[in-house]
Amino acid sequence: MQNNETRSSPAAVAVTGAGGSLGTALVRRLVQQGHRVRGLVRDQAGAERLGSTGAEPVRGDVREARNVGELVRGCQVVFHLAAWMGTPFDEQLAYAVNVGGTENVVRAAAEAGTRRVVLASSIAVYGPVREGFVTEERPLRSVGDLYGDTKIEAERAARREAGRAGLDLVVLRPTMIYGPGSPSWTEAPFAAISRGLPVVIGDGEDLADPVYVEDVARAFELAGSVPEAAGETFNVGAGPVTWNEFLGSYATMTGKPLRRVPAPLARAGARAAERAERALGRRPRAVPEMVGVMTSRATYAGERARRILGFEPEVSLEAGLRETEAWLRRAGLLRRPSVALVTGAAGGLGRAVARKLAGKGITVWAADLEPPAGIEDAHPLALDVTSKESVAAAVEEIESRGGAVDLLVNVAGLARPDALERQAFGDVELQFGVNAYGPLLLARAVAPGMRERGWGRIINISSTNGSVTTPFMGAYSASKYALEAMSDALRMELKPWGVEVVVLIPGAIDTGFAEKAKASLRKQASAARDGWGGYLEAFLESPLWGTGNATSVEKVADTVVKAALSRRTPARRLATLDAVPARVMALLPTAVRDAFFLRLSGLGRPPGGTEASQQRDRSGR
Repeated sequence: MQNNETRSSPAAVAVTGAGGSLGTALVRRLVQQGHRVRGLVRDQAGAERLGSTGAEPVRGDVREARNVGELVRGCQVVFHLAAWMGTPFDEQLAYAVNVGGTENVVRAAAEAGTRRVVLASSIAVYGPVREGFVTEERPLRSVGDLYGDTKIEAERAARREAGRAGLDLVVLRPTMIYGPGSPSWTEAPFAAISRGLPVVIGDGEDLADPVYVEDVARAFELAGSVPEAAGETFNVGAGPVTWNEFLGSYATMTGKPLRRVPAPLARAGARAAERAERALGRRPRAVPEMVGVMTSRATYAGERARRILGFEPEVSLEAGLRETEAWLRRAGLLRRPSVALVTGAAGGLGRAVARKLAGKGITVWAADLEPPAGIEDAHPLALDVTSKESVAAAVEEIESRGGAVDLLVNVAGLARPDALERQAFGDVELQFGVNAYGPLLLARAVAPGMRERGWGRIINISSTNGSVTTPFMGAYSASKYALEAMSDALRMELKPWGVEVVVLIPGAIDTGFAEKAKASLRKQASAARDGWGGYLEAFLESPLWGTGNATSVEKVADTVVKAALSRRTPARRLATLDAVPARVMALLPTAVRDAFFLRLSGLGRPPGGTEASQQRDRSGR
């Protein structure tokens, strides 16, 4: 391996294709190494992004010799990365950029007195190789693939022009570059898998060689600085993995199955497409022989890059895909959680949500006061949502186990009905603690990590009582109003970082929640000696509980899971049908709402106006 003394000192360098995935990574690396970097970009947005790295942007196109001359003037090393990558599919454009652009860059570098040009080629110049060990000495092979063919011609043009000028030329042939912004081996396969399209040919056990973009950028930096690299050609890869391993990771991110197409069918389809396009007088996009790219058992030599450049890939596939997933989230392309924290998971809605999310392949932490047992594939977790210490300990435990919460579902809730005049203030505080402050404590614990990663989703389960207030549910309603208000503020405040805050509003759910609330109220009614007993008992028998038309917990859990996994979800969503009339009721005049609730709750009658209250008054004297 070369030591630092054998490498050239920081200098002025130029990079074409500086706005692309590899160009961005290389420019950032060169700036960090202390080089004065000038980069060629196509538009103003690219110029602004490049300028933010500390590099000097030059707007232009490699097809224009004048632009290239301005770019390379005074530069000791030129990295030529700009290339036509397949779109738009235009043969004239492909040759103009990949071949003509390369000629322009090498000629301009020679005229500017540049010491070295480092050319980005590709293993596509070897053509599809079905098996064996591919070294840099392998003959170049054209099979009619427009990208591969133009890369072959680009190498030939670069060598021809460099030879005439006596210019150092280093050629790098990366394998499959993936990572943030990579069009061919991140954006395209991820988009196809997300749409449910087949992306694997055969059984997926053939070999790929994905290499992380930052590793490739490091190889280019070395190729520009190591003296012994002059005149050499290097394969740049990270070693073989199966297609199932590589593309299967994207499938896991999306939650979609990895779909395959039999190799004979893929070849037949490519042949049919080729014949059709030739019949129309067009160059075929699909070349049957290119099916061999995904049905190959060949491996690519990296020994020369190790020996001369001192290059070894440093980023494992697991680490690279983890960074790629984070970028996909920041870019808004991936909006599916991988780690979820569900509160109130000991029973009812929380338990159903935890179970269903775990069944979708998400790592689920099911939390309650006592760690919930028996939820298949979920991790039980002790959590008191009203305690800052408990919340901090729970999030720390999750993160220490190799995860970071990107989905928080606040289901934990508590209702203690009573007349506000007489209700124990501790019960008021407890309802606010569980229903409002708890979700806020959890949001404050997980939101910083979500902001850092560029995406996250917080789902707060509210209630129709967060829209309309009924008698004897004042503290509960107030806590749900508070939850919705804080959710609105959080939604706006966290939006710049891609963190979403969603409020789900169910009505009555077929769980034990209403019965627990009734049991609490029944105790208060039986103990009342202050004129409230009859009203409390009347409310217990009123239809305002909605239990007769309660929605099944499974159906509501499905709605929660859909909101959790949807690419886009509204800021507010009604989770049951009976939530609709409640929202309408909230829009009615106050006098109309009051009259309706007073009549149904029994408060429309004066004290002592009910048989129950009269009996209570007599028993109290």
